[in-house]
Amino acid sequence: MNYPAFQVFGTQHIVTLMICAAAIYAYIKYFQNQPTDKRVFGGKLIAGIIILHMLTQPFYDVYLFDLPWQGEFPLHMCDFSMLAMIVYLLKDNAPKILFNCAYFWGICGATMALATPDLEYGFPHGEYSPFFWGHSFIILAVLYVVMVYKERPYLIDILKVIGVTLVLLILVYIANLLIGSPANYWYLVDRPVDGTLMDYFPDPPLHLIAVIPLAVILFYIAYLPFQIKDKLRK
Repeated sequence: MNYPAFQVFGTQHIVTLMICAAAIYAYIKYFQNQPTDKRVFGGKLIAGIIILHMLTQPFYDVYLFDLPWQGEFPLHMCDFSMLAMIVYLLKDNAPKILFNCAYFWGICGATMALATPDLEYGFPHGEYSPFFWGHSFIILAVLYVVMVYKERPYLIDILKVIGVTLVLLILVYIANLLIGSPANYWYLVDRPVDGTLMDYFPDPPLHLIAVIPLAVILFYIAYLPFQIKDKLRK
C-alpha cells in the first residue's frame, strides 16, 4: 500500500494537533471541578492508559509494521517522561523529581515531537496515530498534574532536571552502542528524518554541542509561565 508522505504543518498534521489539543483540554476540564477521589481516579486512569500504550506499542511496531526491534526499548526521553508520570500518578507521596523531570522533558520534548514528528508517512500509516496519541498522553499527564493536582516546578528544579538529564544522556549513549544499529535513542547516533531543528546542527555526536544548550534554554522557556505568574502575584 502506498502511503502519503508526511508533511510538517500540512493540513493533516494541523488537524491532528487540533484533535489532540481538544482531547487534552476536554479531559482536564472535566476533572478539574470533580471531588478529590475522582480527580485521583482521573490521574490513575491516565497512568493506566500510558501503561497500555507502552506495553502494546512494541508489538504492533515490530509485528504489524515491521519496524526494527532495536528501536522498541523504552529509552527515548518521552519514554522516560511516561515512566516518571506512571510512578508519580500511581504512587502516593512519589518523589517530586519524577514530576519535575516529566514536566520539562514532556513540555519540551513531547511538544517538539508533536510539532516536528519523526515520521516518514502520514495517516493511515500504522505509525501515525500511535505517535500522536503517545506523545499527547505525556502532555495530558503533565498538564493534569499542573491544572488538576495544582503541582508545579520551581526555578531550582531546572538544575536538578539538567543533572538527571546529563546522567541519562551518558547511559542512553552507551545503550545505543550496546544495542547496535539502528538503535538511535535521543538521536545520539543519527539525525531524525528531515524537517526538524536538528537539520541545522552538526552531525551526531557533535550535534550535542548545540543540542545541550538548546535544551537548557527550552527548560527555562517551559518555566516562564510560572515565573510570570509569580511576578504578577508580587
